[in-house]
Amino acid sequence: MLSSVLSLGGALAPLSLAQAAPPAKAFGELPLAYDADLSPDGSKFAVIVNGKGTYYVATMPIDGDTANMEVISLGPDLRPRYVKWVNNERYVVAIEKSESFRSTPFTVTDLFTKSLNEKKPRRVLKVDIFRQFNDRVIDWLEDNEDHILMAYSKEQFDPYPSIYKVNVATGRDRRVMSGRSGIERWITDDNGIPRIGRGRNEKGVSNMRVFDPKTEKWDSYKDYPGLDADTPIFSILKDGTELIVGDYNNWDTLGLYIYDLKQKRITRTLFHNDDYDASGVVVSTDGETVIGAKYTADQEQTELLGEYGTLLTSLRVKLPGYSVSYVDQTDDGQTMIVRVSAPFDPGGLYFYSRGDSGPSVLQKSYTGLLPDDMGDVISIKYAARDGQKIPAYITIPRTITETSQLKNIPFIVLPHGGPYGRDEKRFDYLAQFFATRGYGVMQMNFRGSEGYGKAFKEAGRDNWLVMQEDVEDATRYLLKKGYADPDRTCIAGWSYGGYAALMGAAKDNDGLYDCVIAMAALTDINDAKRDLKKYRGGKQAAKTFFGEAMKDKDVRRANSPVHVADDIKVPVFIAHGDLDENVQYDQFLRMRKALKKAGVKTTDMAFKDEDHFLSRQENRENFFIGVEKFLLEVNGPSEFMQK
Repeated sequence: MLSSVLSLGGALAPLSLAQAAPPAKAFGELPLAYDADLSPDGSKFAVIVNGKGTYYVATMPIDGDTANMEVISLGPDLRPRYVKWVNNERYVVAIEKSESFRSTPFTVTDLFTKSLNEKKPRRVLKVDIFRQFNDRVIDWLEDNEDHILMAYSKEQFDPYPSIYKVNVATGRDRRVMSGRSGIERWITDDNGIPRIGRGRNEKGVSNMRVFDPKTEKWDSYKDYPGLDADTPIFSILKDGTELIVGDYNNWDTLGLYIYDLKQKRITRTLFHNDDYDASGVVVSTDGETVIGAKYTADQEQTELLGEYGTLLTSLRVKLPGYSVSYVDQTDDGQTMIVRVSAPFDPGGLYFYSRGDSGPSVLQKSYTGLLPDDMGDVISIKYAARDGQKIPAYITIPRTITETSQLKNIPFIVLPHGGPYGRDEKRFDYLAQFFATRGYGVMQMNFRGSEGYGKAFKEAGRDNWLVMQEDVEDATRYLLKKGYADPDRTCIAGWSYGGYAALMGAAKDNDGLYDCVIAMAALTDINDAKRDLKKYRGGKQAAKTFFGEAMKDKDVRRANSPVHVADDIKVPVFIAHGDLDENVQYDQFLRMRKALKKAGVKTTDMAFKDEDHFLSRQENRENFFIGVEKFLLEVNGPSEFMQK
């Protein structure tokens, strides 16, 4: 299980035409390389790895001395979030699991710790009440080897956490700030002092407070012109006197600006792109200077704001065509762990030190998914019915080596979930699964997708019908171009993507689709609104999520797959986990019943003790095996699949 962790040499593999497609089961493997972290002195690393469906934390010297390797299991029911060293001898690992409390599914988080001389890990916090979040670290206190700052409440169902200074080794805590009404999250400065508090009150109204060190009072955001309760805050500089904020500043896209809390105004512009929203910043190691801005075009980009040369920059130059993202680095900045991948290569975690000719592998992401087997990804734009240009990506089977061959092949139209996320030109295991089965795959960033500016985002969020039309127009584009075989074109999706797939088939009056695949799909908007109200702030969340177009109950019903199942005329594959918090299981049960009542040929898979993401490897493997079988029954084998 750890063999590849020990292989510290090797380079990224070149592409060549493979002879056979990987089995469907290979796509169900949970990622092997989940997260990693270097000890502050750079002598050791910790890595979360998957071994046959169970995640482990392995620690060992960076020189690969296996005699000093240690491995602990996180257990089959726990999903990892991250691993981090708090000093050179002790690390913490954050986990989550799905639980049902009072018949309602929740995701519950926890934080475990272990030193190298202890036999077993233990919880950092003792939990004797139902508390959903037990891993909220708000400051790692880098200059304090024993303590961290955490936010939690000792009262059940109290949504407004206090801040505690916690001894990681003993679990002893000391409250340093009491909770405040309407404040759910805290942001600290470089000295570990809480400076920003934000959240929502009991009515779902946004709130933000700012700490004034002169008066030692928490002021309302209303005392700071230009800030509002939802202003994006990316970082705090100069001992808390400057905020890096996101602001449109009369542009359509979101930019990065410095807001001076003493002057109570924006004092300078850091970055603004004409086409894409800013998504993050790169700050110098001393926390005083912004050296880079992040945004996502086809892939995540980092634009350096000045003459800065970073170790990460040098590695990106060495790996054109690959996405290289930061994971961790030693205190001296000489060695780092990075995540490397490409649209055709799942990649993994790598070491890279200053002066190295290239990265060395720490852990690949998958055992059975090789770059040689994966399809190429092409960026395109197509025109929606009203002329709006929609960015999209087409993944083509590996057997197609020239664009002239992209003609009359079976296709999967694959809208993303969210719906307010977005697709990127990166490795996508679901799209690549379909490509290895001999299908082209179309993924579109319909209006409502993030990253393309305010107008593009709000056009979809205010009107779910526009999002649905953009998906349909993507299908018509494929057929008009002659790329897709009109007798073997299906629509598939996960979560909102599953909803879009089912609704796409229900509204299909022209025979666009030949089958539907919907995983964890939203099927009843009215019921989903009721489900959201089971959770704190759910009423306001439902209003925001479903937008203006879904205010009317009858409109919601007419645009819910469970109520229009009679209009679906093609075979349907649906699957769901019974502990899904995002889209609850009864949505699947009622959709399955409606489809069968309507006489729709239906294949269904129900997964026990499973969440929204199919986090149990056995279930994920069975899902892909089931989807492959379904496609073969509907469309037969594709002549574009690798033999």
